[in-house]
Amino acid sequence: MNRRILLAAGLIGASALVITGCGSSSSTADTSGGGSSSPAGAATGSGASFPAPAYTQWCQESQTCSYASKGSGAGIKDLTTGVVAWAGSDAPLTSDETAAVKGTVLYFPTLLGAVTIPTNIEGVSKPINLTGPALAGIFDGEITTWNDKDIATSNPGVTLPAKPIAVCVRADSSGTSYNFSGYLSQISESFADKVGAEGSKTPAWTAKVSASPGNSGVSNCVKNGSNSIGYVDLADATQAGLDGQAAAIGVEGAYVAPTTASIDAAGDDAQLNPDLTVSTSLSNSQTKGAYPIVATTYALVVEGGTDNAAVKKALTYFLGDKAQGQLAGLGYAPLPSSMLSKATAQLSKLG
Repeated sequence: MNRRILLAAGLIGASALVITGCGSSSSTADTSGGGSSSPAGAATGSGASFPAPAYTQWCQESQTCSYASKGSGAGIKDLTTGVVAWAGSDAPLTSDETAAVKGTVLYFPTLLGAVTIPTNIEGVSKPINLTGPALAGIFDGEITTWNDKDIATSNPGVTLPAKPIAVCVRADSSGTSYNFSGYLSQISESFADKVGAEGSKTPAWTAKVSASPGNSGVSNCVKNGSNSIGYVDLADATQAGLDGQAAAIGVEGAYVAPTTASIDAAGDDAQLNPDLTVSTSLSNSQTKGAYPIVATTYALVVEGGTDNAAVKKALTYFLGDKAQGQLAGLGYAPLPSSMLSKATAQLSKLG
């Protein structure tokens, strides 16, 4: 388990399944342009790009659903307006989003994943180490060059250039941004004061940033930008060839890289709220060996929806042994048993 996950061959296959239009701000579910066709009676979904490789593969395998990757915010909007039968989101609904939905939203956690921090630094060919406060300093504008002492101290023997840090972020409403900014606000009082004390799908970054739609857009920003840094899910980082440049995050003597084992470790002590959303224990986990920026992602369904029978078939597959067993090969980790059992039990609410 203590190995870099995601074999390149597996990812090439997974990437071919990802629906185009990642990060689009459109409010309609675009299932054209390389995505899976929608079988008759299938449950149409849209939303977060974070779980898109898994969701798209599962929909195609099971022939129970289709999925358009366009960002959590756009998926929530599609669900609210009745464009789709279910939505993918890496963040719970805000109070305004909850009020806009006509009915009770049910949250179904489906997988665990790491928000990785890929870098592209001149003269540096291996992953660097970053403390949480140093990472927060980069994204709130306090740290602006790669040879800053707070980065150099964590990387003895590494020659870091005295070059400006190019910061890549999401341009769209994003659950990945929500989980990443939530971690930074926990780890850094300065970040919380400057950017926000809680996670946000659209953080008001105080660093100078370059914004791109979708996790794939951020990956491309890092890959094509000199002395750059960003935040993306492990699947997109690996698909872009950046997994070997994903920083290890932590404290001196205990920097942790994103691996199957470190994602699993973070999930071991995850606590569920009554609505099955996950408390902040997943982020900044104190469990030994846990990667500190781990998130779950949800399939959102409106209770009593007319297409819920079809959604139930899809989610039954998502939560089944075959689908959960594929997650390590796609860059994620399966749900902890306690979380999986509660999500499976809630399927009864779909009729």
